[in-house]
Amino acid sequence: MDELDEALQKNRTIGEATKRVYGSNYRRLLRLTGGELILPMSQDRIIKFIHQDDIPPQSQNGMLSVVLTIRKNNGLKNDKLIKFRDTTLYNDKVADKRIKNIKLKDELPELEDLEKYTRSLYNQEDYVGYIINFLMLRFGLRNKDLNIVITNNQDITYVNDKSKVNYLYVTKKYITYIRNDYKTFSTYGKQKHKIEKSLFTKAVKAVIGDEYEKPLLQLMDGDAISEESLAKVIQRNTYNGLGEGKYFKIQIHDLKKQGNIKRIRELAKSRGTDLETVFQEYDIDNKA
Repeated sequence: MDELDEALQKNRTIGEATKRVYGSNYRRLLRLTGGELILPMSQDRIIKFIHQDDIPPQSQNGMLSVVLTIRKNNGLKNDKLIKFRDTTLYNDKVADKRIKNIKLKDELPELEDLEKYTRSLYNQEDYVGYIINFLMLRFGLRNKDLNIVITNNQDITYVNDKSKVNYLYVTKKYITYIRNDYKTFSTYGKQKHKIEKSLFTKAVKAVIGDEYEKPLLQLMDGDAISEESLAKVIQRNTYNGLGEGKYFKIQIHDLKKQGNIKRIRELAKSRGTDLETVFQEYDIDNKA
């Protein structure tokens, strides 16, 4: 068992997806150190390996998170590493985000383009693509929120239902979108949305067909898609392969221009994000 595996085994709060990211960052860090392990190193040496001009600040932050997890597991001091993270690296991330946002303002399409694209998917009878894009634009979703099962099972709509699955519950006239599995569930809890839009209802019914229950996204053999592949599949279905993060930035940018703070609040709530985070992370006009 290596130093990272030992730390992750003792930390029950880290999920499986995060563990895989930590593993990738750890392997990258070991390539930088030439295979030298983290535990025997001084904080200054670790910073020297991580803080390189050709490594994006966000990648540096990812490797640093791994280092802190390993060192905390062994009771080592991290004062210099934390100071580096909260000062130098923080400032680097702010500057990097500012540069990226300036570029994004010139490159990103208008919200109207995303809406036209979504309608075109329905007209082309690409109902899965239409459902993905409709839900993203209506609720400001993350990828995980779109890992959905379409069902005729009314039991999942009851208040006492303890499912850990996201559903589209089908009725004759409307669809109920229920989210039990999303990033900030522990803070915002179950989210339930009644969608009364005829085209959306028709699209969902077209996907489920005569089946009682069916995953929205599935492999050729009918199995549900894995969490690891979810982001790639969602991105392929978005306009010009933009992905969910850029979709949300486009929405916030457009709504800010309109002065529609009410709609931004609605999106923040349905996404499961506080308003401060929305403006800090997704406002491409943000200079901080």
